[in-house]
Formats: sequence, structure tokens, C-alpha cells
Amino acid sequence: MLTQKNLLNDEEIRKLVSARLSVLSSDTMISIGSDGNFSRDELLEHVKEGDKVGEKIAQIQLEWLRSLKAGLI
Repeated sequence: MLTQKNLLNDEEIRKLVSARLSVLSSDTMISIGSDGNFSRDELLEHVKEGDKVGEKIAQIQLEWLRSLKAGLI
């Protein structure tokens, strides 16, 4: 069970996701379903703004990290 100190707040999640995205090549394009295709810099801006696309990419990144931690990847 997670304790309160193990939970990340929104700002910490945005920083983590931004750090992961920032290591991508600047010409990387990522498709997010019906929301469209986005460059690394566009995704960084969406994460910073915390809008729908930013929330979706944060959710995707966190799921990937959880899977990695669980040994599924």
C-alpha cells in the first residue's frame, strides 16, 4: 500500500514527465490517438500547461514507469 509520502504531486509528475521528454530528439514525433501528432517541444508545452494532452502524456509515461518497476518491461 502506498503511503502519503510515496505519492507524487502534480508538479512533481510534470517535472518527471518533462525530464523524460526532454531527452528525446527534437525531431521526434509522437502520436496520441485522435488528439494528433506532437513534437517533443509541443508535448513539453502541453505538460507544462497541464491541459488534456499534457495529462494524457503524463498518464502514459507514469504507466510505462509502473510497468518497468513491476518487471513487465
